Amino acid sequence: MTVLQTILLGVAGLGAGILAGLVGGGVIFTPVLFAVYGLLDVPSGVRTPLTVGTGLFCTGLAAGTSAVHHARRGAVDARMALGVGLASAVAVGLVSRLVVARPWYDAALFRLLFAAVLLVVVVRIVGERTLEAESASNAGTPRWGACLGIGTAAGTVAAAVGVGGGVVLIPAYHRWLRLPMHRAVGTSSATIVLISALSTVAYFLLGVGTGGRPGFALGYVDIGTGLLLAGPAVLGAQGGAALAHRVETRWIRWSFALLAVVVAGRLVWGALP
Repeated sequence: MTVLQTILLGVAGLGAGILAGLVGGGVIFTPVLFAVYGLLDVPSGVRTPLTVGTGLFCTGLAAGTSAVHHARRGAVDARMALGVGLASAVAVGLVSRLVVARPWYDAALFRLLFAAVLLVVVVRIVGERTLEAESASNAGTPRWGACLGIGTAAGTVAAAVGVGGGVVLIPAYHRWLRLPMHRAVGTSSATIVLISALSTVAYFLLGVGTGGRPGFALGYVDIGTGLLLAGPAVLGAQGGAALAHRVETRWIRWSFALLAVVVAGRLVWGALP
């Protein structure tokens, strides 16, 4: 990796961290890593699982910083985050082993699936009304059946496309479990820490002994590249989390939606023959 590429990676990490703190997810890490491994000529059979595993490693670090900041402001429902995070475990294990590691899950399919996930989330976010006026008695009361379903969905998305699950968690927490937007973002960040940790372990175990990986990779988790990206992201996440409590919630939703559309369009373009 050249000096310029390293600098650009750090800048991308800073931006991704700000976004992670602002909207409770690390959606930028995956496309950045996918592009980096393309430039580094990582073999096609390794590129996708390495991108997913390393992306989740980065997302977990940034989400941890964001979650701490939100928790200090009382914007994290710890019981809900724990319940949903643990509920994701089975989905993470199954998807990482039975889907992502298969030869048919190639770069083009990965791009299209990731783009589809983003566009579905955009439709949900744009169509939502904010629920900030929801009463304290309704907001933040865990419904364990819903937590199980949300955890399974978030774990599936995380393990398949390498985004900590925030694209599922924020709309689900805000709309289905009636959390105010700032609390939904904070609880999403805390949940993502658990989902990312489970997923990182799964991809480490899945890639042990596989050839064609970068020198600092442990299984399908590239610690070297991941830290270059996640280091600045940890700093950015602190600023993003602080900013999330200073802007109107509709701007959080629309900023997230706009970015998701841009990323989805770029991925679809790259998947075209």
